[in-house]
Amino acid sequence: MVTSTGSGMAVPDWPQSFGTWTPVMKGGVLFEHGHRMVAGTLAFLVLLLSVLAAFTEKRGWARILTWGALVAVLAQAILGGLTVLRGTYFGWGHTDPVVSTLHAILAQALLATLVAYATVSAPGWAQRRSYSRISARFSWAAMGLVVLVFTQIVVGAVMRHQQAGFIIPDFPLSYGHIIPTFYNGLVALNFAHRVGGTLLLTLGGAFALRVAMDSKVDLWARRPAQLLAGVILAQFMLGASVVWTHLQMPVLTSVHVLGGSVLLATSVVLAIRLRALAGRGA
Repeated sequence: MVTSTGSGMAVPDWPQSFGTWTPVMKGGVLFEHGHRMVAGTLAFLVLLLSVLAAFTEKRGWARILTWGALVAVLAQAILGGLTVLRGTYFGWGHTDPVVSTLHAILAQALLATLVAYATVSAPGWAQRRSYSRISARFSWAAMGLVVLVFTQIVVGAVMRHQQAGFIIPDFPLSYGHIIPTFYNGLVALNFAHRVGGTLLLTLGGAFALRVAMDSKVDLWARRPAQLLAGVILAQFMLGASVVWTHLQMPVLTSVHVLGGSVLLATSVVLAIRLRALAGRGA
């Protein structure tokens, strides 16, 4: 919502807001300082998780996940601060698009790391050895899907922070054609995001449905596949709606960004569970 409402520079200083920890929460300050409050809470929880894991988690590779999350959340804080301070220092009146893009991408990587640890710490993980084995090709396809989802998120983040979300004003066509004239790089960037969405809808959706309807696959893996199929369709329609409403509904745009996070989280869960059922879980 900070980006969707243009509130990135509503507060010119960091880590405080207008020299205080408790500014008046209205307008853009509500989104920007509220974002900082949520981020601070998240950082504390990730720190607590990593400390608890250091003493109670016996699996070394799982502890590394929590440490990775801690490094990521600290880097996120630094990037968030740089986003504001660079805009203030250089007098731009807006956030640095490069730093903002890195901030958005790292947020998704942090989410994926936390989801991965939650998946391998859930009760079902301890019971996985009693589930029926599946072909390794499911596992590899699921990991490919995670890469596709993350790539789509990266392209979307670059497009969003380069203000190219509406450079192609029509959908599903592009300037009335299937393939537009690439008169600058931003058009190519926007079209690449559309192509990625189409690939997710077709290939990703087909794979999710294939797993979801395969009775030979345990329900443990079919459930996230069922959810993934629905999320892919909803995310595609949200993206179309963002264009159809001319980016005039910040909430809708933010829900589309949130949908990308849900899509990534669900695909990570599915990939980990299918890998475990393929006999590769640790």
